[in-house]
Amino acid sequence: MQPPAGHRIRGVRAGGQKKLEATMMHRPHPFAVLLGVAALAAGCDQPLNPAEAGGDAVAVAAGLSVRGETHPVSPAVFDIAAAPDGSILVVENTTVRALRGGVYTSIITVPTEPGATTNGIAAIGAGAYFVTSGGLDKAEGAGLWRVSQGRARLVADIGAFERMHDPDAWAGPGWKDRRCEEDPAQGFTEGPQSNPYHVTALSGSRALVADAAGNTVLLASTTGAVDLVAVLTPPLDDEDEYMVLFSLPDGTDCYVQPVPTAVAVGPEGDYYVGELTGVTPGDLMGVAPTLSRVWRIDGGSLNVVCPSDDCRELVSGLTSVVDLAFGPDGMLYVAEMDANGWFAGAILGMRAGGRVSRCDPTTGACDVVAEDLTLPGAITFDRRGDAWILENGTVAPMVRRLELP
Repeated sequence: MQPPAGHRIRGVRAGGQKKLEATMMHRPHPFAVLLGVAALAAGCDQPLNPAEAGGDAVAVAAGLSVRGETHPVSPAVFDIAAAPDGSILVVENTTVRALRGGVYTSIITVPTEPGATTNGIAAIGAGAYFVTSGGLDKAEGAGLWRVSQGRARLVADIGAFERMHDPDAWAGPGWKDRRCEEDPAQGFTEGPQSNPYHVTALSGSRALVADAAGNTVLLASTTGAVDLVAVLTPPLDDEDEYMVLFSLPDGTDCYVQPVPTAVAVGPEGDYYVGELTGVTPGDLMGVAPTLSRVWRIDGGSLNVVCPSDDCRELVSGLTSVVDLAFGPDGMLYVAEMDANGWFAGAILGMRAGGRVSRCDPTTGACDVVAEDLTLPGAITFDRRGDAWILENGTVAPMVRRLELP
């Protein structure tokens, strides 16, 4: 399927399209496919061995974190965020709750499309938050909400943006074939698909959104405008080509998807993006993937491709990055879901433990500061500088305070 005549993406700056075309190469893929392929891999009884994936990009620091207070909450929870008043915000199903003094208080229920989850939350100020809602088939329900004064308002229809522009299929390298998204078992037709995941506020009216199924980073505004910041491309195989997951009957390759899950803004204003990475051939062969990357995008960029001059790889060799957060020390904290990968840990139940690494945003050098975590899903720092982690968010969610070295 080709884009409509005159197709262009809102917010393209002068020279932006040239930048996209300069990076066009044949490379690799999806997110709607992720859970669908789980059925294929269910018969894989080989234990995953992280060492077989070849190398660990992160050193282990002496004296790891100590778990502090813990606070269980009902599933499903995909994100937490620190509020200015010192509380920790939690999105439980579609309800925003605040954890303060060991007690959860319900704030509001976000009226998403029936069946759509709330995936991300970011505090704007006292009593105000951005919340993302995930998309159903054809990106229905995908959006950015602003919560304030006891009211939740859909401010940006990300699903409509995806249906109109579908950047990973139509912009830049145009590496995704929409047919690769079809997964009847999970209720997905061919694309476009959208799953706005974690969110970071730039101001009270603008936010950066990591669209996991769209493989993009978006800039959304309370005016309703949605702009493309970046399109992420698939990981590469040993021949520096896009990594193929499977092929369609006509021979069209469907690639391993990057699946951006997290975005953070550094002290200098640049954007940092973490990848979960979709199902890989290694997952199906019992080899843990180390394909996830953290990208650094020039602050204020629009319509760029990762990688490019405006989007550089900061850290590679990671496994299932699910969240990023800057600490009070100016370092970037990276949460990885499981050393065996999200697929083995969350789908097959073959867990090896998740971890948090502290990374230098300039050099990309990282040290592990917390490990043996149970499927960590989010990390945040409160106003005192204490770290909080979400674990096991879809089964028995636990919000913990971590004492970092």
